[in-house]
Amino acid sequence: MKTNLSAGEKSKLYFPQLDSIRGISFITIFLFHTLRITYDDFFLGDFVKYLFNNLPLAIDVFFILSSFLLTYLALNEYKKRGNFSFKNYFTRRVLRIWPLYYFILILAFLVFPFIALLFHFNISLPPPLFYIFYIANFYTINHVFFLQFLWTISVEEQFYLLWGVSLRYLHNNLNKIIFSLFLVSITFTLYAEFSGIKYYFNTLTYLFDFGSGALAALLIFKNNFIIKSFSNLSKTSTLIFYGYLPVHFFLFYFLNKNSAGITNNLFGLLSRYLFIIYIAFFIIEQMINISRVKILEKNNFLIFTGKISYGLYCFHGITITIINLLVQSFNIDIRNWIMVLIYFSINYFIATISYSYLEMPFLKLKAKWRRI
Repeated sequence: MKTNLSAGEKSKLYFPQLDSIRGISFITIFLFHTLRITYDDFFLGDFVKYLFNNLPLAIDVFFILSSFLLTYLALNEYKKRGNFSFKNYFTRRVLRIWPLYYFILILAFLVFPFIALLFHFNISLPPPLFYIFYIANFYTINHVFFLQFLWTISVEEQFYLLWGVSLRYLHNNLNKIIFSLFLVSITFTLYAEFSGIKYYFNTLTYLFDFGSGALAALLIFKNNFIIKSFSNLSKTSTLIFYGYLPVHFFLFYFLNKNSAGITNNLFGLLSRYLFIIYIAFFIIEQMINISRVKILEKNNFLIFTGKISYGLYCFHGITITIINLLVQSFNIDIRNWIMVLIYFSINYFIATISYSYLEMPFLKLKAKWRRI
């Protein structure tokens, strides 16, 4: 059922600081895909290399944010409406994800093969059904770069379906469901680690992320002692909280450097889990701490980057690929940092156009399916 909401009602459920976090996450992933660093040029080059190799943790941040917002909105829907509409929920997800996603697939499977044939270069495409039905994360054979990282959208779509059913039929047991997500994810990941099974692209690996985001929303909604303690953090305590992350990476860099084999891998897993938990608490802190640093909710560049981050993410592989082909065809030698700026500027322009003209009509339609 479609619902008309006032601007005031909608604004109460919009949090610009979360858009900024999403924007920073995209920039982080973008730098991982484009920046080429000579670590010997840096003081503590090994530590810089360790940090760079951890940039894909931004993917986890995307997953945490998604589950947080979906759960937060659903809990408020139950509070204000007394029920939850799976139809409205899934329709909103379809209107947000599908139009741009399938536009990218049309480019990948119909347009680019023709262009490749015209200009005589090879393009290695996967079977399209893996992408059409959102199971691309289970296709691990190497293929064209600009499609490879869209596995994350498959993971999200699989979770959307699972979580929508849980919110509709099991909302009174969300704490148990969230605990189950943690248990299944940790058990599977440890089993895969000790068995030598690849698990990076597996949806089960990321149930810990989704569970953490959902738990953060549930804690805020219940307003328990954890939330009350965060809402009353002093400025000193807030700075200490922010200081955890650099300490975290220094500590696990040291552990990584002084361990090997399975022990090293387990330290990596522990680092990832603690990072995910911290990000969940950081979202809570940004939502309710009156002493929080408010730059994330006031920085217009980061906020807008977060708004268009879906387009930025979907298009950046295509942008990088086309620019690289042009540079190679003209045999131009350009410094990497200049290339990064070129990639980013052109991709930002494309994503802005996409947001304004391709995504916005569906976003306006999506808003009509909101119930709170």
